[in-house]
Amino acid sequence: MSDPVEQRAVGAQPGAARRFPRGLRRTVAVSLIALVLTPVAIGIAANGAGLAGRWWDATDRWVGPAQSVLAAVLLLLVAALAIYAPAAAMIAGLVWGIVPGLVQIAAPAHTFRLISAVPGLPADLDRALHSWLSGGVVLLFGVLLFGVGFTAALLRRRLTPAAEAEPGEAHAPLEGG
Repeated sequence: MSDPVEQRAVGAQPGAARRFPRGLRRTVAVSLIALVLTPVAIGIAANGAGLAGRWWDATDRWVGPAQSVLAAVLLLLVAALAIYAPAAAMIAGLVWGIVPGLVQIAAPAHTFRLISAVPGLPADLDRALHSWLSGGVVLLFGVLLFGVGFTAALLRRRLTPAAEAEPGEAHAPLEGG
């Protein structure tokens, strides 16, 4: 390891070349959190929307809106994770929104069967998720999360000072508007 660039890249620590770079570890950890939070938020939101639609049932009057607020907070948290790792929101948007939405478009007859095959899912939640999937809500969430991650990646790239940039990367100067 006599090359100074290589020493800087691995931190000049013994055995550092064998470990994952810190940025990669952070991206993987944050992506796993986003991959867990996103389907939970979508399920809670779909269930909350289904419960809120039954306005005549006084016992569920506040449960549905409360679930919708909780789901919104969880999705906001997933979007905020893009600050730490833009790929996290992009991956979660692809896995839990864009891909299921495209599957619904390509094979709409099979999506209810696929959702119903998830073990432990109550029948009401099956119907709510299928309704959201067939109505494009899940695809919308996926595109929005992907867009948040993509925007965060572009902003991060633009805001990185040129001195810290990788060789060959071009950065536009910050403009006032």
